[in-house]
Amino acid sequence: PDKSLNGEDGDRINVLLLGVGGEGHEGPELTDTMIVASYKPSTSEVGMISIPRDLTVNISGYGYRKINAVNALAETEESGSGLDAAANTIEEIFGQSVDYTIKVDFGGFEEIVDDLGGIDVYVDQSFEDFTYPVDDGEGNVRTVSFTAGWTHMTGETALQFARSRHGSARGDFDRTERQRQLIMALKSKVLSAGTFTNPVK
Repeated sequence: PDKSLNGEDGDRINVLLLGVGGEGHEGPELTDTMIVASYKPSTSEVGMISIPRDLTVNISGYGYRKINAVNALAETEESGSGLDAAANTIEEIFGQSVDYTIKVDFGGFEEIVDDLGGIDVYVDQSFEDFTYPVDDGEGNVRTVSFTAGWTHMTGETALQFARSRHGSARGDFDRTERQRQLIMALKSKVLSAGTFTNPVK
């Protein structure tokens, strides 16, 4: 109560969530995931909007590129500048301030899920992706599949669920919806009694 968050005075706190491959992955700083989460303190409501990674934007000095390259291009010019560049781009597009930014790589995401003991996610419909990327630097792929219904996911399976692009008819649209599902599942697990009351976790 003695500290106010950025945006709290205007009853709207916006957080930009970025997911990147990280070290050892092809295009380690390309944003595989971009989500704006907006929290309204007065009602405790949270809204999320996914930014399509193929959205074309005008990047200063580079011309029109996919929005998922903003962080990577900035990091190439100056290490550590990617978050601000991505936030500024989102602010220009939506006319909304970005109060906080979070960037997590694939390995970090897996660790978070595993440290929580896994998460439970409802898979709306069964799907199979025959072209899931194997991060071996050689462009190989493998098959991953999910069955409709409640599924307990480890970090590895949650990452597969989040990254799969070719297992359903709506492609990236289904993929972004799955990513939002995972965030809500993580939130539920973090706020559960078993986690929230455990100082180590």
